[in-house]
Amino acid sequence: MKLRRFSLLFVLMLALSTFFSSFAFAENNVKPNLVALGDSITFGWNLENNGNREPSPKAFPYLIGNGNYDVAKNISGGGWTTANLLTEINKPENLEAIKNADIITLDIGSNDFLQNDAIKALRANPSTPIDPIAFGKIIQEISGNLFKNLGAIIGTIKAQNDDAQIIIYNIYNPFSDTLAALYPLGEQFLPGVNAGFQGVAAQSNLLLADAYSSYKGKQAELILPNGDVHPNVEGQKVLASLSTNLLAAQNTGEITVDLTPSTTETTKEPVTITVATSAKKVLAMQWLAGEKTIEDFAQSGTDITDNKFEVTENGTYTVYVRDSKGAKAVEIITIDNIQNDEQPGDNPGDDGDNLTPDPGDGGTDNPAPNPGDTGNDNPTTNPGDTGSDDPSSGGGGVDKSPVETGNHLPSTATSMYNYLAIGLALILAGLLAMRIQQKRRKENF
Repeated sequence: MKLRRFSLLFVLMLALSTFFSSFAFAENNVKPNLVALGDSITFGWNLENNGNREPSPKAFPYLIGNGNYDVAKNISGGGWTTANLLTEINKPENLEAIKNADIITLDIGSNDFLQNDAIKALRANPSTPIDPIAFGKIIQEISGNLFKNLGAIIGTIKAQNDDAQIIIYNIYNPFSDTLAALYPLGEQFLPGVNAGFQGVAAQSNLLLADAYSSYKGKQAELILPNGDVHPNVEGQKVLASLSTNLLAAQNTGEITVDLTPSTTETTKEPVTITVATSAKKVLAMQWLAGEKTIEDFAQSGTDITDNKFEVTENGTYTVYVRDSKGAKAVEIITIDNIQNDEQPGDNPGDDGDNLTPDPGDGGTDNPAPNPGDTGNDNPTTNPGDTGSDDPSSGGGGVDKSPVETGNHLPSTATSMYNYLAIGLALILAGLLAMRIQQKRRKENF
């Protein structure tokens, strides 16, 4: 019984591995790296019942692009201000993550205001009268420190990685439900603060995610209840959609691909094709035989190493490139200078279609027989050749190995068919083992 179960499992595993082997080179296996920087919003605070020990998979960084980005690291924490984040990103392991990122999200600044003692007092007693002049000075002081730290954060990021696309979020009004009395307070100063975020984004060439406008008037729908200031699941989805849309708009940028053969002279050697591209960071570079489109590379394609690949047959080849921002391009090249040993047209007078018949050939499709040929289908043996395959039998050591016809399998074929053939053979072996086991069981009864 154990052997039978093992055989069934073995056959199932082989069948699945054979089926999926054809997808081994799919380009969409490679995802851009995303590093998330922020506070409790980026962390996904209070979305899970785990005491906020680790970031929630429901937080917006994990939802961006519907899973098409790999969140390499989430550098965030509850109550973090811009000063806290600046300290954290300068740790060696976090600098390394930033260095390798393709996309960086930055959502910070809310706690610079919420952690201020004066605003904490207002949150505790919303009915407290507000002195507009004194309150204005507090906001101005907080904003000054916030944008100073924010500039240092962006400078640190760009010093490590100037190629990554950075998305910066502005601040939404967090006051809702039991804090509804404070909503007008947030509307007094947030528009001016968010104008500063817009200026930073423009100056540093960042993408601006407008969380403020997306949440305005929708706090009850997008923020957790009972005086919480964090997004609920729907609120996190809204934040994710902002980045998704911004990145999708960036993906319309074009990249160029140039292909150069190692030689254009007639050669019997393989030709190496070198790939050059304008993409700053390449996530996928592959080739296929024939004239292909971008869609053809969704499920197949042979990876290119060191920006070059080798071909041994004349023909058309297509190269595909995708960069870290999602831009895609294909380029086609035709190779026609590889000369095979037995190509028609090699002999003088060959018209390229039919080999010139020997004198005496009646124009049939078969070559004219040598003198003494009986006209049978067997090749004429040399004088003294006994027709034996053994050189010692008097054949004079004549090599009787088959003559190559030049009809080789193209080198452009991927290993997918080899995998399929091997998988099928192993499946048949497994089925045979099952059959033998069944027969033995019957004999034991």
